[in-house]
Amino acid sequence: MKRAVCILAISILAACGSAGTGTGTDDSIDTSASATARSLVAISNAPDRSFASMLNSVRSVNGAAPVTYDSRLGVAAQRHADDMLAGNFFSHTGSDGSTVGTRVTAAGYNWQRVGENIGRGQDDEEDILRAWVNSSGHQANNVDPRFEDFALAKAGTGSQQYWVLVLAREF
Repeated sequence: MKRAVCILAISILAACGSAGTGTGTDDSIDTSASATARSLVAISNAPDRSFASMLNSVRSVNGAAPVTYDSRLGVAAQRHADDMLAGNFFSHTGSDGSTVGTRVTAAGYNWQRVGENIGRGQDDEEDILRAWVNSSGHQANNVDPRFEDFALAKAGTGSQQYWVLVLAREF
């Protein structure tokens, strides 16, 4: 536990809550306008309209392997979405001071790399993914080839609908 907290404290990245044992940057991640355009087309051309399919289409056109849903990440994501809704705040830091790393650890996931995208007010899964694709820091998380697992959660409705995407890789 101490090691995970130390890694988290040292490795938190400014680009939307990504942390890990590496430097947190990857020069191979293409955040250019053409990569964004390919990602937006990938959302529209996903074989089905599920979030996993759309996210993995975005990852595919950017050279990253697909991610798989992990229920432990789902617990961490849902707790944070619910917390933001209940407290009427919007932050990567929970009302109790938690970070994505501490929330994921508390859910029983032994992570070596973790990242989080949050959003508020988008109508559906396609809208929130489009918003994240259009934001370079969020898109870097979406297509980071070091992530293997994910979960998406939402809480609330309308302009008070909170979204949390957690991406991670286990030891």
